[in-house]
Amino acid sequence: MHPYLRNIKIGERIVPPSLKWKTISVDEYRVIYEKSISNVVEFWSREARKLHWCREWRVALEGEPPNVKWFIDGCISPYYNVVLKHKDTSIWNKIALIWEGEEEDVKTITYGDLDDMVERISSSLLNMGLDGFQWCIIYTPPLIESITLMLALTRLGVPFEPVFTGFGFRELASRAIRRRSETIVTVDGYYRRGREIDVLSNVRKAVEYAKRVKRIIVIERIGSRSFRENETSFDDLVGSTGVKGFHACVKSDHPLFGLHSGYEDDFKPITHGTGGFLVQVYSTTQWLGLRPRDTYYCTVWPGWITGISYVLFGPLMIGSTIVLYDGSLDYPSWSRFWSIIERYAVTILLTTSGALRTVYKKEPDSVLKRNIDTLKAILVTAEPLEIDVWEWTYRVVGTGYTPMIESIPGKQTGRIPVVNMYIQSEIGSFVTGNLLNYTFPPIAPGSTGPPIPGFHVDIEYEFEINGFRIGRVVLRKPWPAMPIDYPEEFARAWSRGYYDTGDIGFMDRDGYLYVLGRADCVMKISGFRISPGAIDKYLEEALGKRVLTIGYPNELRFEAPLLFVDEEVDENRVKQLVRELLGPIADPKTVLKTPGLHKVNKNEVKKILKRSFWLEGKLDYSELIRIISNN
Repeated sequence: MHPYLRNIKIGERIVPPSLKWKTISVDEYRVIYEKSISNVVEFWSREARKLHWCREWRVALEGEPPNVKWFIDGCISPYYNVVLKHKDTSIWNKIALIWEGEEEDVKTITYGDLDDMVERISSSLLNMGLDGFQWCIIYTPPLIESITLMLALTRLGVPFEPVFTGFGFRELASRAIRRRSETIVTVDGYYRRGREIDVLSNVRKAVEYAKRVKRIIVIERIGSRSFRENETSFDDLVGSTGVKGFHACVKSDHPLFGLHSGYEDDFKPITHGTGGFLVQVYSTTQWLGLRPRDTYYCTVWPGWITGISYVLFGPLMIGSTIVLYDGSLDYPSWSRFWSIIERYAVTILLTTSGALRTVYKKEPDSVLKRNIDTLKAILVTAEPLEIDVWEWTYRVVGTGYTPMIESIPGKQTGRIPVVNMYIQSEIGSFVTGNLLNYTFPPIAPGSTGPPIPGFHVDIEYEFEINGFRIGRVVLRKPWPAMPIDYPEEFARAWSRGYYDTGDIGFMDRDGYLYVLGRADCVMKISGFRISPGAIDKYLEEALGKRVLTIGYPNELRFEAPLLFVDEEVDENRVKQLVRELLGPIADPKTVLKTPGLHKVNKNEVKKILKRSFWLEGKLDYSELIRIISNN
């Protein structure tokens, strides 16, 4: 049996003391939820009217999934709704962003100063010839400069794609090629665990491979690189005079940003439109509990959908203060993670299951050295959160020093909610979870919570394991942030009249969702969706040998790549190639010589391995090789 299922405690419910007076019953939640999905068009139209539209839509929803459009003929200024609406309010002079580097230097910027910087940058980008018909690639760590650049592009109506700096040069080049991008924004370097990482050299290799990129904008984070002819310093952009007041008003389906999502055979581009995405993200950010008075820290950078929705857009639309950390959370120890929360009096933390799992297993007592009583909620995203990790987070991290009703610090009884939530790049926002400022039924440890109003989330039953009715996680109705451009796989996911997320799980009797992992062979590594086919492609090209990659259970990363190669190879060379071409995030756990691999159908073998793991809960390496050799 899948190891995650062994520890599930069906029926356990917890009401955190701090949410005792806001918690509703499951029956009360169901009334609100059922009403929202009975007419999703009416529900989301009401939410859309909370934004400022240059011109209201003619029709709220048109077409059949996956080819649907929301808010037809509506026009909206994304920059006004994210930043400019705060002008002449108390938010304008409060801090928008707090940045801390690994070296412990700190920068801050107010909403007013942020707008001034964005004006000047957008003017420079306009002079460079960037417009709404071009794409810009952002390849940086978390920086104030990166946020201002993405906001400047938003102000101009120029679509962009943030790329996680953990990806190698070939993946960066692939994204530039697919987006037909002529501009890449990057840094000269950054620090990780005290070591200087050379980013600019990686970008130059990607540009050489992609060929079409004409310019590189470089944020001088390290300040130790000389520039080439096609490279421009970020400081030169800021030095220009901004065009006062201008902000593009675009059609609702104008591309806002894009990502590359992991599928079995490769990473493939999806694009989110402006109007529907902003409506969905603004609403869910409010429901999560963010308010202008909050100081909010998210450990996920906008190379992933959580960071785009809940760092770049949602919190700024609310007017919260956002903490950015550019460094390793475990440097010089995991106390750094908690010191950031303590130093800036963070009120809401959004982090990953992988981060909590790692600190729990490696340095569980590091949190006890810090006073983090300012926290009023811990939100968790990415892969499943094991029961023992949830218990530790709730009782140790969440108890705090200050006594309150029904919370006793000395006994670590728990005080604030620890809420696990479900999100996917194609969906654009969280779609399940207990909502601090909307519907908050009791928490079910191990669950990603009940569906959020407006999202018709369900399970398509497939098989049973020890009484658990396991099936595909699906959405039965369209949502506002549906991609406007997407690969064939997304279209096929709608072939049965509902959207098949590719994830597998089950729902309990109260409708709480438990996501267990992927139904297909896409890997979930430290919360990131990684394509096994991309690894196969790069290594087969570099080695000239057949390669098969599968995700294998890993105690800290949820899954890690396990590689089978047709002939004898140098394992260290293979790992180095993976790090260089695709990135350190895909660093394989083990490389195994597997004679006969060239004779098998890789897709069929992967399905056999996946099914065997679900039914038996484990597979040793010799069994894996035997299955491959016999097929």
